[in-house]
Amino acid sequence: MEVSLKIPKRIKRIVKKLKKHGYTTYLVGGCVRDLLLGIPPKDYDIGTSATPEEVLEIFKGRSQIIGRRFPIVHVYLGEAKYVEVTTFRGKEELDSEKRDNYGTPEEDAKRRDLTINALFYDIDTGEVIDFVKGLEDLKNGIIRVIGKPEVRFSQDPVRMLRAIRHSARLGFRIEPNTWQGIISCNYLIKGVKWERLRDELIKDITGYWVEKWFSLFKKTGLLFQVYPFYQDLLKDPLFSEKLLFKFLKFLGKHENLSQEQKLVLFTYPFLPLIKRPYDPGDFNKIPTFDRKELLRLFWALYFTFRFHRALFEKTMDMLRDTYKILYFMRRKRSISRKYKKKPYFDEIFYLARVIERLIKG
Repeated sequence: MEVSLKIPKRIKRIVKKLKKHGYTTYLVGGCVRDLLLGIPPKDYDIGTSATPEEVLEIFKGRSQIIGRRFPIVHVYLGEAKYVEVTTFRGKEELDSEKRDNYGTPEEDAKRRDLTINALFYDIDTGEVIDFVKGLEDLKNGIIRVIGKPEVRFSQDPVRMLRAIRHSARLGFRIEPNTWQGIISCNYLIKGVKWERLRDELIKDITGYWVEKWFSLFKKTGLLFQVYPFYQDLLKDPLFSEKLLFKFLKFLGKHENLSQEQKLVLFTYPFLPLIKRPYDPGDFNKIPTFDRKELLRLFWALYFTFRFHRALFEKTMDMLRDTYKILYFMRRKRSISRKYKKKPYFDEIFYLARVIERLIKG
């Protein structure tokens, strides 16, 4: 299939430079999928036959190698922006045998997670290269894992999360074998490292598709594996799943919120985990939070602060202060000056108004 896709010039220049040096090079993965769907890609990924060291030599002074097990190269476009350039990887079953398991474009495509994420694009010819019938699935709105679902999910359980993410994000249906594979393998998600699992969840919690994602998360049973407390929480009179979905719906419609604001709003409906009512207006005094309480709540939902300590520390502070601002609002009392001096006061004042509306409605 040949199509003309609009690619930024600075991305084209990187691809062309690699090709000029004799390396097979394509745009790969999610950016190709999104371009074909008419969605502006969040970022661009490049696949090439050049090794990381060769890419580093070509883009000397503006690139660096990241990672150990599967090294990739960040080629910088500016101070903070970069393009990921990855060497085509070989068959997945050879990873343990070969330190540098490089392969062909076809081998690389077949080890990717979903068919719609395994498309390559040649910027010179306009050809979409498809080894796994991803174009057909893209056209028909289908989410399909590459290969046998049970095998592929056992190799990397995170593929289950990505299947439901793209189903929720794109409005595609998960084909039956992939769906059943997720249900039968959902317990494997418990073997994923906490940091990786948390980072995958945050992508969905802060995405516009969060409401549909959570529904799929629950239907597949992944929710109960990741959050084993959820089954008991459903029986807790303080907890309202209906309210949780109201929060998720709001989150999905307001992408302009900061990451901390989104995490506060996702966390708020889970306050019953630490025996907190949604409406602080019934307290006679300003409600306080013990740090251990907040840590218990955040660790239940996000597992670890590692690599993101500043983000979660600020989010905990914002949740605590939002609850107090809401208390003042519910008791029709003026907000103390010490809260108005907080650097994030505008953010939490907005959150308190939103939460008051959601818990009242």
